[in-house]
Amino acid sequence: MLVPFVPTPDEVAIEMLKCANAKKGDIVLDLGAGNARPLIIAKKQFNVKLAIGVEIDKKLCKEAYENKSIEIICGDMLTMAPILLPKADILLSYLSTRTNELLEPYILNYGKKGLRVISHDFRYDHLTLYDTKRVKAMGILGETEHIIYCYKL
Repeated sequence: MLVPFVPTPDEVAIEMLKCANAKKGDIVLDLGAGNARPLIIAKKQFNVKLAIGVEIDKKLCKEAYENKSIEIICGDMLTMAPILLPKADILLSYLSTRTNELLEPYILNYGKKGLRVISHDFRYDHLTLYDTKRVKAMGILGETEHIIYCYKL
């Protein structure tokens, strides 16, 4: 497992999708989807065409799979990245500095032109940043501030 599961607060997921300008017709991908809350929000509130998550933790995968409005693949994000990135319009990411370093070459090699990459709290070094947002939200540790980095290929 590359990253421990920390849920994304709904307020943060909404701002991530706003930064991505998520809309009907978009395919949203979340590598390391956890319980898939951002994907559920993308489908229900932003009416995206398809919301796909990849999660390696079987318990979280089962929990996410219970929501029939999204697609969940139980597997390794780095294995699935070359297959899914060329299809995605938006990539949501709440990973870690090290995992972003591992994932970034896949994004650059397999992501299509115009891919919007939205990262929660952790930067990518070689993607083109077009916006940064700060969001306060209630989480498991009480009110915390989150940074959203918005990139585009």
